Amino acid sequence: MPYVPTGNGFIKCNGTVTTPHKTDNRLLRLNVGFLLKEGAGYSREFTFDEPNTLCAQDVTIHHLEGRLRLTRTPQGVVLQGMLRAQTSVECVRCLTPCEWPIEVPFEELFLLSTNPEASPPYVIDEGGFIDLTPIVREEGILAVPIQVLCKPDCQGLCPQCGQNRNEGSCDCDQEQIDPRLASLRALLDDQ
Repeated sequence: MPYVPTGNGFIKCNGTVTTPHKTDNRLLRLNVGFLLKEGAGYSREFTFDEPNTLCAQDVTIHHLEGRLRLTRTPQGVVLQGMLRAQTSVECVRCLTPCEWPIEVPFEELFLLSTNPEASPPYVIDEGGFIDLTPIVREEGILAVPIQVLCKPDCQGLCPQCGQNRNEGSCDCDQEQIDPRLASLRALLDDQ
């Protein structure tokens, strides 16, 4: 992870110390109180274009953009649309930080908090707010594959000296063959 807590309220990111990003993302909390006053079928669009870094609990995202349509229903509010963002990850071969795209599709019914069937995160609180943070966090975690590569032909690190082979070669002895397997190696070299 690129952000490491330092214990003094600051965050260490790629060797530099910065102030922590607030997890209380007002951008991911939508005020839908005005929609609740309208009749069923009334809709409104929200456009997102946020270049700054946001923290959705333990997932850090950048360049959030997209459009959501909110439609009033008798039970609550239906959210439809797509949000796109990027998150910082490390390549599993060369450990270089890289950006990974995230797409968060929305097609959810947010129920009124007075509804007995309502359960978080798909609930509109008493203040008339919808919090998208849990959904963005969940989709952000699921969007990142287990083994991320910075590029498909990443050559990784040298196991002896740690040189990034994408940046150049090293002077390490590349092949240390077990003498018992030398005859198998000779077969491979003949082909």
